[in-house]
Amino acid sequence: MRYSKLMSMRKKKEKKNKKLPLSMVFLPEELIVQILSLLNVKTIVRFKCVSKSWNTIISDPTFVQKQLKRPPRLILTPPCWVYPMHTVQSLPVTRLLENPSITLSGDFSHDGGGFIDNCKVVNSCNGLLCLIFCSDNKGYHNYWFRIWNPATGTRSKAFGTYHDYNLQLRGLRFNFGSEAFASCYHDYNRRRSLLGSLKFAFGCDILSGTYKVVEFCAKGDEENKYGPWRSQVRILNLSDDCWRNIDSFPLIPLISPFNNGVYFSGTIYWLAIQNYFYPFYAYGPITHVDQFKIVSLDLSTETYMQFCLPSGFDEVPSFQPTLQVLLDRLCFSHDFKKTQFVIWQMKEFGFQESWTQLFRIDYFNLEMHNLPIEHDFPLLLPLCLSENGDTLILSYHGDDEAVIYNQRENRVKKVRISGKLCRFSSYGESLISTNWK
Repeated sequence: MRYSKLMSMRKKKEKKNKKLPLSMVFLPEELIVQILSLLNVKTIVRFKCVSKSWNTIISDPTFVQKQLKRPPRLILTPPCWVYPMHTVQSLPVTRLLENPSITLSGDFSHDGGGFIDNCKVVNSCNGLLCLIFCSDNKGYHNYWFRIWNPATGTRSKAFGTYHDYNLQLRGLRFNFGSEAFASCYHDYNRRRSLLGSLKFAFGCDILSGTYKVVEFCAKGDEENKYGPWRSQVRILNLSDDCWRNIDSFPLIPLISPFNNGVYFSGTIYWLAIQNYFYPFYAYGPITHVDQFKIVSLDLSTETYMQFCLPSGFDEVPSFQPTLQVLLDRLCFSHDFKKTQFVIWQMKEFGFQESWTQLFRIDYFNLEMHNLPIEHDFPLLLPLCLSENGDTLILSYHGDDEAVIYNQRENRVKKVRISGKLCRFSSYGESLISTNWK
């Protein structure tokens, strides 16, 4: 009797449990957070609409910060100076490494913005792209900025709008040693002294969490064409959309599309050349490697520092050297006698002695046999380094191929890309909001 009574009670309990709705199934919040953290950003964004509690979890600043360490991606743009926002693509590094024998295309964002105005990618920070837009009017340009998160498909309102006179020369090439160079340079410098040389960088003040845009303008002296240039630096805080002047640079950074400034850990770094008065990189006028310096701007304190380059960097390179960030370390790369490509890494921030040589690669091993003659651009741009430090991804100037070099096996693969690889290093997708107000 007792046994049958127990069985009867058990059956009633099982029958009652079967009637429980699925919504009553309970998962601990810690487990939900762990599961969500394994998904890609676009999927996480879709899950915001599952419930209010999930939306709260995904919107929590702590969860957002945890998503910053995502698998790296590369940015692809059309092969031109400016382009519509919707043409910007991203390419997962894993796809590049796993499919080395075919032509690869990037992924278009599910919301490219729909803007017909031309833009240019300034650089990336925390999965956000800073874009500068421009439009032509009679005698001047309109400029403005937007911040875009390709992973979430969100974009900021236009900010930082200003006007500048359209006096830039386009397509000029200079021939050192010729009589034409002097007159071309005088005209070029005269016009640049009116317009100045505008460069922009984007990054985060890590103390306040505020994002900032830095504008650098170098101007020549109209009275002394070959005299020293002067600099003007302005910063725009995205939370108040207001430009303000700060102290000038201690040195004039190298004026180049390939050295616009590198953001890393709350600081922007520029490559500079002392006692150098040309608006482009030129091998001839640089007499010693000691002229090369690194200038940094801390976005929290808005103060500058100067750093020396590696002591092993002992000869002026034929091609323009560059700065980049690889594996969360500041790196410096340069040509050596048109025979080798060298990459140095600063192991400890600010310590000259911590420079360590990462790569020294023969161009022959990279299957580069006919090097160009020009000297005003970097020959190779390092973009990404694998976690184990063995595999390096580079872009070759003027080519639509990515160069994949495996140091351990001394092996090279080239992958054709249906787009232009951006000069800055890889970025990771994030949930960072583009709403600053």
